Amino acid sequence: MHTYAFRWFAALLVAAGSIAPLANAQAQAPALRPTPSSCGTDEAMRELLGPGYESWAREYAEQLRAMERPALPAGTAQRTPSGPRYIIPVVVHIIHTDGADNIADAQVYDAIRILNRVYQGQDPDTAGVIPYFKPRVGHANLEFRLAKLDPSGNCTNGITRHYSALTNIARDNVKGLPGARWDQTRYLNIWVVEFIPSSTGSAPGGTAAFAILPCNGGTRDGIVTRNDYFGSIGRSSGFYNSRTLPHEVGHHLGLPHTWGGTNTPGLASNCSTDDGIADTPNTIGYQSGCDVNSPSCPGSPDPISNVQNIMDYAGCPLMFTRGQTDVMNRGVGPSGFSCRRVLTSAANLTFTGVADGQVVPACAPTAYLRATGAAPDGIVRICPGGTVAFEGQAYNLREGAPAPTFTWSFPGGQPATATGPTASTTYATPGTYSVSLTVADANGNNNTSTRTSYVMVGSQTAGLAAPFTFDFPAAVFPTDPADSFRNWQITNYGAQSATTWEPTSVAGSPVDNESVRIRLRNATSPSTHYLYSPNIIVSSSLSRAYLSFRRAYAPATAAAADILKIDYSLDCGRTWTNRGSRASAQLRTANAVAGIFVPTATQWAADSIQLPVTLAAGTNLQVRFSVAVDGGNALYLDALRIRGRVLGTAADQATGAEVSLAPNPLTDETRVALTLTRPTRVALRVTDILGRVVLTQAEQSLPAGAHLLPIAEGLRRATAGVYAVTVLLDGAAVSRQLLVR
Repeated sequence: MHTYAFRWFAALLVAAGSIAPLANAQAQAPALRPTPSSCGTDEAMRELLGPGYESWAREYAEQLRAMERPALPAGTAQRTPSGPRYIIPVVVHIIHTDGADNIADAQVYDAIRILNRVYQGQDPDTAGVIPYFKPRVGHANLEFRLAKLDPSGNCTNGITRHYSALTNIARDNVKGLPGARWDQTRYLNIWVVEFIPSSTGSAPGGTAAFAILPCNGGTRDGIVTRNDYFGSIGRSSGFYNSRTLPHEVGHHLGLPHTWGGTNTPGLASNCSTDDGIADTPNTIGYQSGCDVNSPSCPGSPDPISNVQNIMDYAGCPLMFTRGQTDVMNRGVGPSGFSCRRVLTSAANLTFTGVADGQVVPACAPTAYLRATGAAPDGIVRICPGGTVAFEGQAYNLREGAPAPTFTWSFPGGQPATATGPTASTTYATPGTYSVSLTVADANGNNNTSTRTSYVMVGSQTAGLAAPFTFDFPAAVFPTDPADSFRNWQITNYGAQSATTWEPTSVAGSPVDNESVRIRLRNATSPSTHYLYSPNIIVSSSLSRAYLSFRRAYAPATAAAADILKIDYSLDCGRTWTNRGSRASAQLRTANAVAGIFVPTATQWAADSIQLPVTLAAGTNLQVRFSVAVDGGNALYLDALRIRGRVLGTAADQATGAEVSLAPNPLTDETRVALTLTRPTRVALRVTDILGRVVLTQAEQSLPAGAHLLPIAEGLRRATAGVYAVTVLLDGAAVSRQLLVR
C-alpha cells in the first residue's frame, strides 16, 4: 500500500505544485500516468482464493467445457447467436477528485455503445479477422443497458459519482465507498478510476483493469477500470484501449485468458494449462503486436494461435469464438452461473428499469459546479480584484436529452448572477464566499448545487507581520477571536475521518507545551492534510529570508511512507511554490511506538527552508504545510519563525555585504552566509545576552562572492538563550541574533 500512496502523492505534487487550472488538467492526462499491464484479473483471483486457486481453476475449466455447444462443421462461417438475447443492467460508478478524472457522461455512453456493438455481433472490425478463424467468430447476443432505477427505486441514468482520493490507488477499496456499490446480483457494477496499482506491486504502471470471475467475489464482484481504458472518447482514445471493457466483461461473464489462469502471456509453461474452451487453440498468449501466424502450443489441433481474440493481450483484439460466446450467453441464463441468474431475469429487468417497453420518466437533473484554479482541498484562493472562472454540469440526464439551462449565483461577486454552462465573476473584498448553480431541464425539473465557503479572497493589508514568530498558542490557534484575518486554515484532500491538524498541549516541546499535531495513525490513508498560515505582511525588506520550525515525528511501522511538504504563496494562495519535502525517513525523530506518539523535549528536530532571496516591504506571504498520510504515528510542528537580513541598516550599507544565519534556531547545520561584493577582511564573534564572548573566529581575507562560516561546532555546549553573532567586515560590525534551544 505504501508504494501506491507514494505514487499517488507524487502525482499530487505535480498537480498541486502551482495549482494548475482545471481546464489544463482536462486537456491532457496527468503527468504521472504510467503505461499499465493489460489486465489484473488473475492477480485479483489469486489474491481472492489464495491457496485454493489451482484446484478451483481445474474445476472451473471443466465447468466451462460443459457450457459449449458442439463444434460447427468444417468450413461453416455463419455467425449465429449463441442463445436467447439477454439484457444486463449496468451501473457505472465514477470515482474522482473533482478534476479531469470526473469524466463526462458522454464517455460512459460511448463505452457502453462499443460494448454492445462487440457483444451483439455488430462490430465492423471483425472484418479484419483472418480467414482461418472467421468460421469461429461468435455472437454472444447480450445487450448492456444502463440502469434507469437504482436499488431504492429512484430514477437514475445508471451513472453515479463519488469524490475520493482512493481513485488514485483503486482496487477493491473503492467498492466500499458509500453508495458506490449496488447489489451485484442485480447490476453489473463498473468502477471507473484514475489509477489501479498491481495487487502484488510487481507492475510499476499498475493495471488497466480487473474483474472477478463468476460466483467468487460476493461484494467484490464487478469490474474496476482506469478511465483512460474506458471507451474511445474523453480521457480514453485508441482502438486497443476501447477494447479493455469488452475484455473485462468477458471475465465477468466467465472467460479466462486464452492461455489459461495466469497474468503472464508468452511463457512456454502456459502450454500446460488451457482456458477450458475447446475452440480457442491452446496458446502461450501474446503481450503485444499482432502476428496472426504465431504458432499454437505443441499438440494443439490448430497450427496457429487465435492472436486476434479479445481475451488475449495482443494488439488486435477483434473477436470472441463461438465457444466463448456460448459460455457468456449460457452463464447468465436460467441454468448458468448461480450468481448471475437473477441478473437477466424478467423481474430484475423491471426492478432496474431496463425491461423492453418499460417506461421510466426522465430523471430530474443533478447540478454540479467547479472552478478553474481550485486547490486539491476544494477551495479557490485569490487576492482582492481576482476573477474566477466556473464550469457547470448537469448529471443524471438520459443520453440524448435536451440541453438544460444553467443559472449562477455569486454572492459578493461582480456580476452577482450569470447564465450558461460557464461563467466568471470578480471579487473585490476580502472574505469567504459561496457559489450556487441551478440547472433546469426541458420539463421544468431543476436542482441547485451550492458550494459553501468555496471562494476565499485573502487580505493584502491585514494579518500577521514578519519577521514572524508563532508557537501555536491555544488562545489564538487556529482561530484568533480578536482578528479573523489572523486565523489559520485547516483543510484536507481525500479524508474520510475527522482526524486532521489539531492544537495540543501534550507534547514536551523545547519552546512550550503548545504545538500543533496530526495523529496520522487515526487519519484516512491515503489523504493529504493542509495547514495554511494567515496572510503574513513583510514589515521591513528581508534578504536571505527563511522559515524555520521544529518538528517531531514517529512512524507506526518501519514501512511508513508519510511525506511532509512545505510551500509558500505570494498571491493570496492562488499559486504555490514548493520549498521542500520530507519523506518518512527524513522526518523521523523517534522510533515506532504502540500508542499515540507524544515527543519528549529531546525528540524534536530543527528544520528550515529558504524563502525568496528578497522579500520587499509590503510583500504578502502565506506558508502551507501539507502531509500525505501513509503509515505514520503522529507528526508535531512548533516554533515557526520567518527571519532574514533586514535591509537598509547603516552597517549593512557601509559594508555592501549580505549576512544571514540559517538554520535559526541553532542546528548542526547552522552557518553564517556571506555574500561579499569585494575582497574583505572577515572576523566573527558570538556573545551571550550578558556580552560574554562564547566563540571567536580569527580574521581572514575572503574574495568577493558567497561564503559559509560554520559556527555550530563551537556552540555545541552553549546553554539555551539568545546570542549575538557579530561579523566584522573590514572592521564594520554587522550583527544577527541566534536562538539556541
